[in-house]
Amino acid sequence: MEGSSGSSNNPPGKKKTTELETLRKEHEEKQLRKQQLMLRRQELKKQIENHKNKETSEEAKQAFKQLSQEYSSLREEYNQLLGEHH
Repeated sequence: MEGSSGSSNNPPGKKKTTELETLRKEHEEKQLRKQQLMLRRQELKKQIENHKNKETSEEAKQAFKQLSQEYSSLREEYNQLLGEHH
């Protein structure tokens, strides 16, 4: 019975420290992902602008559409991550 809860082995301060470390790690991972998304968004935005300036062949239109969709998806994920911290 004493081993069933598992909390009797860990002092309360240790449990809080572990929870804090877990939260800190999650926060760092989200910060890293936000940074990656921001950089990828900037790259895509440049590519989209470059496609706008070129002649619009059917292939270019498809590439533009694909880049725009990817950009929108990344922007949405980035904004969701931002919203989690507020």
